[in-house]
Amino acid sequence: MIFEILKASLMGALPVAAFTFLILQWSIVTGRLKAFDGETDLGKLYKNQAKAQKEAQKKAKEAAKKAKREMRKNKSMTEKTVEDNAFRKEQVPLFSRKRGGDIFHGKIMSFGGGFYGTMAVLTYILIELIEIWQFLAKIFGPGSWFENIGIGMLIDFIINSIMNFIAAFIWFKTLADYLPVGNGWVWLAAAYLGYMAGLKLVTHHGDDIWKKIITLWPKEA
Repeated sequence: MIFEILKASLMGALPVAAFTFLILQWSIVTGRLKAFDGETDLGKLYKNQAKAQKEAQKKAKEAAKKAKREMRKNKSMTEKTVEDNAFRKEQVPLFSRKRGGDIFHGKIMSFGGGFYGTMAVLTYILIELIEIWQFLAKIFGPGSWFENIGIGMLIDFIINSIMNFIAAFIWFKTLADYLPVGNGWVWLAAAYLGYMAGLKLVTHHGDDIWKKIITLWPKEA
């Protein structure tokens, strides 16, 4: 049991803590998330953002309908121009902006936010990295790499990406296929403690740690 706890701490708690800190602090620094006092406060922020996103989607649909009506009245205006004008009038939340969008914060929101959403996104990234590595291994494997490339392989890659998204939803089962999980409850507890540790770091030392990370980041020439 002691060995299992150590293994879960090193391979579970530490990566989750680091990932949680980086995602939350990055979201705060970039304005995608407000500073919070704890897990409860963070949960409220996630709920408010989810509500705002639903309202924005509803307004976007209404704007699209209005745009079509305007297009019928003014045939000289293209559909794209009308949609762009309608979009500019809407106050879409930063995390769901049409331009650029979001990679991590938006994904966590799509999984429901919080501990569950963070673990789901971390699982999704893990699976994707492993499958991309396997994909590249097939292409550049022994023999002529041209023979390994085909439409079938690309289709399988796309289908696997969709399936990986589904697998991320059930991360508590999926991770056992990729990590040496012995006792599931130990690993679940380690993951949650790691999440809470990352959250606490953001709450109490987020700005200081982030400044140190920035100083270590290579500057552009």
